[in-house]
Amino acid sequence: MRRMIGTMGDRLLRLAIGEQPAGACVPEVGTLCYCKGGYEYRFACNGVCTKRTNKC
Repeated sequence: MRRMIGTMGDRLLRLAIGEQPAGACVPEVGTLCYCKGGYEYRFACNGVCTKRTNKC
């Protein structure tokens, strides 16, 4: 019961103040990883290479 109340409180708090990504990013954030299939893949804040809509 206590766990359920705790998770409900966390959800309500997230709705009230919103969810923001952490401020700590890897130094490579935004730099190009590679081009594949005509799309750019760039480093995200957490260091994972993600697909962008930009064409290369």
